[in-house]
Amino acid sequence: MNQVLTDKKVTKINQKYPRHTQKVLKGNYAASESAVLCHSTVIPAYPITPQTSIIEELSNRVSVNKFDATFINMDSEHSVFAAAMGAAMTGERVFTATSGQGLFYAHEVLHGIAHFRLPIVICNVGRPSIPWNIWSDQSDSISQRDTGWIQYYGESSQEVLDDIIQAYKISEELNIPVMVVLDAFYQSHTSENIWVPDQELVDKFLPKKKLSGSEIDLNNPKSFGGLVPPDSYGNFNHGYWNDIIKVEDLTNKVGKEFEKHFGRGYGAVEEININKDTKQILVTLSTITSTARGVIKKHPEVGILKIRLFKPFPRKSILKVLSDSNVDKNKCKIITFDKNFLGDSEGALMQELRRALYGENYFIQGVYVGLGGRDVPPSTVENIIETCKTNNDEIIWIDS
Repeated sequence: MNQVLTDKKVTKINQKYPRHTQKVLKGNYAASESAVLCHSTVIPAYPITPQTSIIEELSNRVSVNKFDATFINMDSEHSVFAAAMGAAMTGERVFTATSGQGLFYAHEVLHGIAHFRLPIVICNVGRPSIPWNIWSDQSDSISQRDTGWIQYYGESSQEVLDDIIQAYKISEELNIPVMVVLDAFYQSHTSENIWVPDQELVDKFLPKKKLSGSEIDLNNPKSFGGLVPPDSYGNFNHGYWNDIIKVEDLTNKVGKEFEKHFGRGYGAVEEININKDTKQILVTLSTITSTARGVIKKHPEVGILKIRLFKPFPRKSILKVLSDSNVDKNKCKIITFDKNFLGDSEGALMQELRRALYGENYFIQGVYVGLGGRDVPPSTVENIIETCKTNNDEIIWIDS
């Protein structure tokens, strides 16, 4: 709690979110705080910039007996995720964090965790690959979109804290792992005012992890990871498909439950200023949304479609926003902001949006912006808005 405030003002602030404490936290520490609140029990970890302070904080809390968990120093990120897999198989509530090359190195194990149906939650602090770079970019997480993990992108550090709590609820209901992604430095190392819920409040929303009966049990031995014949392999994947298609609706449901419980609501997407007179819709992931929010205050004809759930891509929610807003397909451009380059003509956000809106006849433009951590100030967003008024190129590079 901010100690310079008078008692009267403290009381007024607390009325905003009862049973919360206001703290100033960097995004990485907000992630650590949330992992503790969720009673994560096993933390395998390996440091890599810019996620290191997440696991450093958790390690410190374990060492001084302020966090009842097992912290394991591993020799690589591949080993981190192998250990996470093993711990989850025994029924532990597992948390870890990684970034960039670490996530790439763990790629093989990510597939295994998803298709073993293990409810693990991790944070990825987004940065790119080669040329070597440690600044903000979404190439690392987005390149893992086909591994079977659910992916959420938080706009603020508050959202990171809240996303992890919701992620465990969703992951443990569906037995599918979740990756919560935050932007390097813009979130990970930037201090913000954060509302941290009381432990009892979190415990009521997220009870102790229940065992499913499929965990490793020394008294009842089972086989894990054996060779699977074609027919059984298809059945396993069909079972996974039946659950992954529930993620979008469950995200919206849990987000509403979270709002009733904590006072802050979330959904698969968020629409800002989208209506029948909208001429441009900026489609954003993560912190760039906040910059765009400020810019469009001077542009009533421009709206924002913030994507919070990236994988599986929230097609139904997007179509509902566009339908309910009566957007004129003949007069409105949809412009994706891609902070990733994955070796294709268009960025991943544009690819996914095209797939989601196939047959709907919306004009979609892709903009590459903010790659490798290049700053995206309000002037750059203004430039995009003005450029796209007259430039009808399918792909536009702002960063070159």
